[in-house]
Amino acid sequence: MPYITPRGNPKCPIWVISESPLSTDTAKGYMFSGGMGHVFDKMLKDAGISDVYVTSRRPNTDEKHAFAILENDLNNYKPPLVLCLDEAAQAFIPECKPFKGAKSYKTQLSKYVGSLLKAPSLNYPHYAIPLYGPGLACQNWTERNITTYFDMQKIRVELEFWRKNGSLQPLPYRDMKYHEMPLDELLSYLTRFESAKLLSNDIEICYLKKDSDFFPHPGYPLTLGLADSSTFGISFNLFRPSMAETKVLWRKLEPILYEIPQLGQNFFNFDAKFLSSLGFQIDLSKVKDTMLRHHVLWPELPHKLQFQTRQYTREIYYKDEGHNWNLKNMSKLRRYNCLDVCCTYEIYEQQEEEFKARPQLA
Repeated sequence: MPYITPRGNPKCPIWVISESPLSTDTAKGYMFSGGMGHVFDKMLKDAGISDVYVTSRRPNTDEKHAFAILENDLNNYKPPLVLCLDEAAQAFIPECKPFKGAKSYKTQLSKYVGSLLKAPSLNYPHYAIPLYGPGLACQNWTERNITTYFDMQKIRVELEFWRKNGSLQPLPYRDMKYHEMPLDELLSYLTRFESAKLLSNDIEICYLKKDSDFFPHPGYPLTLGLADSSTFGISFNLFRPSMAETKVLWRKLEPILYEIPQLGQNFFNFDAKFLSSLGFQIDLSKVKDTMLRHHVLWPELPHKLQFQTRQYTREIYYKDEGHNWNLKNMSKLRRYNCLDVCCTYEIYEQQEEEFKARPQLA
């Protein structure tokens, strides 16, 4: 295979890295010169992005040290935004590598696509962003539009911040309380929530295994996450070490869950039912559900919280944190619970802006 030269100026602030040159690049000898390259160029243009440098992790399959040369070039030119397409993300970003039980790199890429990550091999401030390449864009026009108008718009905003401030925009800060807190501390946070105008609410369930004697029991709520903003949330066990403390906690929770409007993701079909099974009353007329709102705003798109987090926030994919926890140490589950309620609140705020821009949908 002949050597395929990169395209653009390496001093550009955005580098686009493909795993290898496209099949259509051989004739002209430079990156993204064919039809799929033109599709990707159009996506960048539609997103308002120009001035990019396009290169390959393997410009020549005979060049054994191509990857090391590319890493050296990155550390030399220091582009703040590195877009890693398809398999190239697996080489740069540990989160996108297959883990035990994963079928392929695509399993991980589909989770982290659009996330603002760091590549350990790069020794300067940067965001490495996994993206689907032009091949999928040509096959799936919906995914092409998602990448263009959500992921690339996020990249454009990051670039504008970098140009204005000379540094990268920090990832979102969230004050999350998910440690094993004493009852007095927990009650103090609930007292704060009594004056909230809206409270993001999410429960986590302990599900039964198929070989359990009680299967197919739907499971039992273990933790409850609450947030009165996108930056402050708590998660705590619904059952305290003693029955007396549990009674105090639940009596404190009852008016908060009934009187204050609740916000959730798929709240009507999931959280409300489990909370009702525990005896809590929820005023469903006051509930806001980000999943239902997303159906109204974007009926053609996926509606899960994972996708909405990708669409509306800068939060890195975190859904795997809800796995591999145990009853002796539930901090991992509670942190996941905290992120759910904080991200749901941020999504709600962004959806409010969309409804203001499209009042006919409200």
